Amino acid sequence: MGREVVLRRGWRAACAAVLIGGMLASTGCRIFRDDAGFFVDPRDDYVEAKVGEPLKVPVGMEASVGDTWPIPEILEQPTAKTYVDEVPRPRLLAGASTDEIKIQKLGTKSWIVLADAPAQVWPLVKQLMEDSGVGVAREDPPAGILETAWFSVDPSASDLLRAAVGTGLSQQEQSAQGSWLDRVQVRIERGIRVGSSEVHVVHYRTRSANDGAIDTSAVPEVEGELITKMADYLAQGVASSSVSMVGREIASERKARIVEDETGAPTLLLHIGFDRAWATVDGALERAEMEVTESDRDNATFRAVLRAEAKPGFFARLFSRADGGGTVVSLRLHERDDGVVVEVRDVAGQPVARELAERVLLTLREYAA
Repeated sequence: MGREVVLRRGWRAACAAVLIGGMLASTGCRIFRDDAGFFVDPRDDYVEAKVGEPLKVPVGMEASVGDTWPIPEILEQPTAKTYVDEVPRPRLLAGASTDEIKIQKLGTKSWIVLADAPAQVWPLVKQLMEDSGVGVAREDPPAGILETAWFSVDPSASDLLRAAVGTGLSQQEQSAQGSWLDRVQVRIERGIRVGSSEVHVVHYRTRSANDGAIDTSAVPEVEGELITKMADYLAQGVASSSVSMVGREIASERKARIVEDETGAPTLLLHIGFDRAWATVDGALERAEMEVTESDRDNATFRAVLRAEAKPGFFARLFSRADGGGTVVSLRLHERDDGVVVEVRDVAGQPVARELAERVLLTLREYAA
């Protein structure tokens, strides 16, 4: 009798276990993870989130509450079709630069090119002025301008700005005579490459800081010396990850944009003069190691060979062409009111496939300076 009771109780326990197991199997693990279960998981709550009512401010009062996390404006991406299978990595807001600082020259003018964004360059330039003891008399972030106060050159001064101006003036004896006051203006602009910057310098001289006549770029040697000394200074601090919130207000126009022409074909728009645009494309082709077979400045045309990407492996090497293969493209430059347009054509002067044109234009922009 006792054994029969035990068997009945065991049978009931087994049935209960099967029933509970069936319920768990039918509901899955939701009782442990759903909001209606034992443990609430808030990670997917945003899916059903609703926009709340805007803040209502009583009459006679002003709101001081702003949007802490505003949604940034979505910019047009003409080259989005290029990234069908692989999305490009986003640009860093701040970080160490992997490229060295370069001094670019065109005729008598020179400027500094950095791979860092203007927001990173701004605090370095401002610190340079403060370290030199000349003071910052003018700041115009939207224009990217920092300007020193008027100062006199002291032969015994060892700070960067006074020493650079003095060295440049020593090459012009007539300019070094008499009592003069000097001022240095630094203009920070966006570079041609995405995320890069340009630093331009202007030197002013006057006999009186109040109402005297002001000479602009009167001594080219001074600006050349300032560029050299400033490039050395920026090279020491270019790896700094600090970002100036004021410097982020720099609203200078991007010097290189990929846009579509009236037919929908991609082109590279350079917001610079023709002389610099020609030198920029020539330098980009050289740095990208694209073989230039023809360069005709009179007709504003380059002809280059776009090599096929090398693929590793025995069979790839076995069946590859001996001359390396490649596609011949023609680059045409057209000057217009807002800059210079670079077009990609084939040897017959006809538009090439969109993917090929975007690949060439992106390469030019990446290797431009």
